[in-house]
Amino acid sequence: MWFKTRVGFVGVTLPSDILVQKFTNVNIWGIAVCPRSGPEISVKNFLGHESKVASPSSYLAMFSDAPDMHKTIGECMAQIEAAIRTKAEFCDLSQSGDPQAWKKSWQQIQWPSQNNPPQ
Repeated sequence: MWFKTRVGFVGVTLPSDILVQKFTNVNIWGIAVCPRSGPEISVKNFLGHESKVASPSSYLAMFSDAPDMHKTIGECMAQIEAAIRTKAEFCDLSQSGDPQAWKKSWQQIQWPSQNNPPQ
């Protein structure tokens, strides 16, 4: 399944969980896809100790902490659930969440309107 987000496309091919996360240091919430299993890589810290790191999570939508935020997250999760239940190949979340909730390091895409697709 592919997800269209505010910052690009996320492809999910491995069994994964889709979870809601609250960032502790800022008032931001995110919906992330987390592979249940996947390739692990070995990394060494500066002391030479080796550890395994699993596949990273990918964010599908970000939300600012607001009074109606839980409802908005629920609506986005319902959209994801509907796509999963119908075995859709594509789920458009490009208008979900809040653009200002993404860190400035993420380049947001100005997607064309669905009513005026590119030729």
